[in-house]
Amino acid sequence: MPSQPTAPRKRPTIADVARLAGVSPSAVSHAFNARPNVSAETAVRIRAAADELNWRPNVASRRVSGAAGRSLGLVISQDGTSFRRDPFFVRLLAGLTAPLAEIGWSLSLTVVDPPDETEIYRQWWNEQRVDGFLLVDLRTDDARPPLLQSLGAPAVLLGSPIPGATAPAVTLADEAALVDVLGHLAALGHRDVARVDSAARLAHVRERSQRFVAAAARHAMTASVLRWPADAEDPVQQVLRERGRATALIVDSESIAASIVSHAPEVGVQVPEDVSVIAWEDSWVSQLVRPRLTALEAPVEASARIAVDLLARLARGESVDSVMVPGRSLVVRESTGPAPS
Repeated sequence: MPSQPTAPRKRPTIADVARLAGVSPSAVSHAFNARPNVSAETAVRIRAAADELNWRPNVASRRVSGAAGRSLGLVISQDGTSFRRDPFFVRLLAGLTAPLAEIGWSLSLTVVDPPDETEIYRQWWNEQRVDGFLLVDLRTDDARPPLLQSLGAPAVLLGSPIPGATAPAVTLADEAALVDVLGHLAALGHRDVARVDSAARLAHVRERSQRFVAAAARHAMTASVLRWPADAEDPVQQVLRERGRATALIVDSESIAASIVSHAPEVGVQVPEDVSVIAWEDSWVSQLVRPRLTALEAPVEASARIAVDLLARLARGESVDSVMVPGRSLVVRESTGPAPS
């Protein structure tokens, strides 16, 4: 069923602030530019009115002339180190570049600590910096979709829809990927398998774990889910110790899978002779380590292009559907092998 958009909430204008404060629009402009011809008492009243209406001065010069805005907002809630090490975001940014250029939009990007996230969305929308948002790393208790809906800001979700979200989503059809992975491991004789996740708070990670356990049961496999112990003295050693009887690990993060493959021999575990390793993501990183990683290639660039199209249509006031993109494809390399006897 098509998403039923609510009438977009009209952005407050400088005239709205002036009317509420009982002054002229020029007085509002002078107050926010610290001009001396506005008394302190009047300036306080103007700022109170602006706060009440969630209005801030328009920092985009293109809007001063009345030109339509053309910018997609992407707010990534991670620490800078994690962001730089994540190949997914490199591919996502590369995938956004071409379709945005084709429609004449720019990309507004920032990486923030989680506590600062909500304020960035409010500020960017109220200051008219962007025309809509692409939401990534959706969480089970994500406050962003209802926030953006209350602001009247168009948004597209990249990942599985979450409860209560009315924004359209671009989702990968990953059920077949799980079937391919478990079928590949079953053919190699593996009967005990484990998933390693590093972000259980994300909605798609929790959903993937549930589907993994169910799919493994259909293959007559014993499945477990391990958490990546990032704070441990030696996370790789701890995961390999906690895997129990599992002879294969399916790792959400490609960089973590690469760490396991690289470090496992140092703690007496050989890949794939003792344990097979599969990365849920694939990029150039999978081919740097030895043995090279068996991995799942995701259509990141295709998903980015679809998300840009949906957001542009939302910004024009159109009604759009969520889109299911064909899922990941298994690329078999040397990090998987026969189960140890």
